[in-house]
Amino acid sequence: MERLNLKPTHKPVQNYYDALRQFKNIGIAHEGAVRSAFQTLLEHCGRQFGWKLVPEWAIRKNGGHPIRVDGALVDEYRLTHGFWEAKDTADDLAKEVKKKTAAGYPQNNINFSAVERALLWRVRLF
Repeated sequence: MERLNLKPTHKPVQNYYDALRQFKNIGIAHEGAVRSAFQTLLEHCGRQFGWKLVPEWAIRKNGGHPIRVDGALVDEYRLTHGFWEAKDTADDLAKEVKKKTAAGYPQNNINFSAVERALLWRVRLF
């Protein structure tokens, strides 16, 4: 099994923290802005495995209205390898996760993230 090569000293991680610092310096904390920093980091991570981060990935559940996660890591066959849902710094992450899972969001291989905190649910298939 391949492992992600990512350390706190690597340039993409440093860029992530720099972007967050810049947003903080100008008083920006809303999800729409700060999520771009994590999105860039996820794009970098996905490339190591040949995956593309697709923003606003739609998931159809039982023929109903699609659910849109903030991003999905997708391979060349359109198979998903993980999902991402960004939350605002003012959001209660635990409450938001409960709300999203109750709405039918995936419960495996998904990262719920806020600027200072993240929750990763992972299911190992074998």
